[in-house]
Amino acid sequence: MSAHKVLLVGISGCSSSGKTTLAKLITSLLPSAVLLHEDDFFKHDEDIPYDEKYQVSNWDSPDALDLALFRKELDYIKETGTISTELIHNNNHQNSRAVSLDADTQHAIVGKLAAAFKDSNTKVVVVDGFLMYHDAELSKKFDLKVLIRAPYSTLNKRRADRSGYQTLESFWIDPPFYFDEFVYKSYSECHAHLFEDDNVEGTLKENCGVHDYMNDDNAKIGEALLWLCDLIVSLR
Repeated sequence: MSAHKVLLVGISGCSSSGKTTLAKLITSLLPSAVLLHEDDFFKHDEDIPYDEKYQVSNWDSPDALDLALFRKELDYIKETGTISTELIHNNNHQNSRAVSLDADTQHAIVGKLAAAFKDSNTKVVVVDGFLMYHDAELSKKFDLKVLIRAPYSTLNKRRADRSGYQTLESFWIDPPFYFDEFVYKSYSECHAHLFEDDNVEGTLKENCGVHDYMNDDNAKIGEALLWLCDLIVSLR
């Protein structure tokens, strides 16, 4: 049993919402924090659901993930304060946005985090993933649930600008139809229950237990990080 108090901070959102960039940055500003990627719990390539209509693997289906293993790992982290999984995606930076954080904002965030967690037995584990609140058993494991959002048009453009994605055995490149028919469709279906009228472009339900941030092209990374920092500090 760990002597640490472990806080699991979930940072989720549609592909290309900016969730991974924010997760990496906030982790880097709190030296004692640890980052875990849900992408490390994808099944092997041969076990990814295959869509007969479009003749492609469906990497955005919940069935593409080993959720049982993911839940088990979160339980292990909560108990021990350490990660047992080999994190291949912590060494994969190809899809991270290059961002510049101004010195004043960085100083403010570092100061807030240091004041909250210095000489503390609290361990912050940041968990980044695209499907973490659709499954009730999985969702309830997080002490803080954050959803990073962006409009459909912004998500589509950002996704199209990416070269592809590293899998366990290969490198995935989107077919032209993939964002609409798989990425955004799965995001909508798996997150509709969190929103008023099931509209993922609309407003979160007040009692859903999730905090959202609109990270569109007008958003400033510093403001997003300050917002996230304040939420994490509030758990302390």
